[in-house]
Amino acid sequence: MQKKFGFGIIGCGAIGDIHAKSINNTDGAKLIAVSDINLEKAKIFGREYNVEYYQDYKKLLECKDIDVVSICLPSGMHMQSCVDAAEAGKNILCEKPLEVTLDKIDHINEVVRKNNVKLGVVFQKRFQELSRRVKEALEDEKLGNVISGSIYIKYYRSQEYYDSGSWRGTWKYDGGGCLMNQGIHDVDLLQWFLGPAKSVYAIIDTVAHKGIEVEDIAVAVIRFKNGAKGIIEASTSCYPGFPSLLQIYGTLGTITLRDDKITDWKFINPTEEDLNFSKQILEQKNVELEDIDRSNPIAVLKNRHKYQIEDMIRAINNNVVPEITGEEARKSVEIIQAIYKSSCIGEEVTLPLN
Repeated sequence: MQKKFGFGIIGCGAIGDIHAKSINNTDGAKLIAVSDINLEKAKIFGREYNVEYYQDYKKLLECKDIDVVSICLPSGMHMQSCVDAAEAGKNILCEKPLEVTLDKIDHINEVVRKNNVKLGVVFQKRFQELSRRVKEALEDEKLGNVISGSIYIKYYRSQEYYDSGSWRGTWKYDGGGCLMNQGIHDVDLLQWFLGPAKSVYAIIDTVAHKGIEVEDIAVAVIRFKNGAKGIIEASTSCYPGFPSLLQIYGTLGTITLRDDKITDWKFINPTEEDLNFSKQILEQKNVELEDIDRSNPIAVLKNRHKYQIEDMIRAINNNVVPEITGEEARKSVEIIQAIYKSSCIGEEVTLPLN
């Protein structure tokens, strides 16, 4: 019989609920306990899933049946809980971003290495089948020399969304706005596809929401070390919210991802497989993307966390690192931090950051 790995969840908010459902829907995983600083919230959550609940997450870390801890707290609170989990000998699955500053991320990674535990960070778009197909095409140089890669994230978040938690829209706990919170998934995907960034030049602003410290619109020009250039455009002010768009152009072709669907797969020298795949895409052109409320941050997740829970179980069973390590998760945060710095000083900023 396959061993079931015990999971604990720190943070009983909406994203914690996604983790709980995904854990229970994954073979080899079992939810053991949850915790939240709000005891009533932890109690309701624990009773819903018929597991132990705690107000102090350190009590959860004492549970011998827990092998993996899901960190589902506000972004700027990840470091201490990750450090405590690692020092308790627990493997960690942390929500994005791993933390909101590079210093905090580096400290987490150091403690994880020192305690010889696994750390996976949630960037579930990398696990989509079509994302992997794009990655494979780039590795096979089907596009030739990549000349441009851009992302456009036109989401919508209401004023009520930001007002729903005192931590939302703050530098300390959210770490940023439409880039660090929402757009980071696509920033991660872009750098995964095109490789390290060389520099950024950016403008950010707050234009449509009151009482928040962070940006709700951002535009950046990005240069990659491979010579490609691109645009990163993100907002949470575009009603009613639109599918994310990722475009990659090379000397031999074009690939476009709209949400999790490939809408362009065009090459100067296509194989028969490419032609058949392009035909499938053409047949789907008139089929609308799923009717998703893109103002709802939970609706767009589509239960993809299951893939990363499976990846964590595979990593433990085979004694390898998860696909998205703390070092990998650092890359998108560094790009976003460079964008914030560029907007602040009004100059192009080179990477890596000092």
